[in-house]
Amino acid sequence: MDQTTLEIGSLGEDLAHKYLSSLGYTILERNWRWRKCEIDIIAIHRDKIVFIEVKTRGRNRIEQGEDISHRQRKRIINATNSYLLKRWEIDLESRFDLVRVRKTNGDWWVEHIRGAFEVV
Repeated sequence: MDQTTLEIGSLGEDLAHKYLSSLGYTILERNWRWRKCEIDIIAIHRDKIVFIEVKTRGRNRIEQGEDISHRQRKRIINATNSYLLKRWEIDLESRFDLVRVRKTNGDWWVEHIRGAFEVV
């Protein structure tokens, strides 16, 4: 039986959470929402607050460049600003990461791209 897109996405976020935790990331939030935007994972790692987008594919390969659109980046940045205003006690430099989770030949693979995009 095929998994739904929602189930695959949830599984990908769970795998990303476990992976990041194993690297010493302290997870603050999962699926944090602001208006029409959701930040998949918000974490602290070393001296940075990290906003993480998780992209999961069950069968389809994720091609370079189609990860996070310009429009989605703008929404994530706006949501990030809102989060930091609400959590004013967090005084850390921020970073935007991407975690790709994909299934290949029955195995799940996690790829972590630190600094996937920057605020300009």
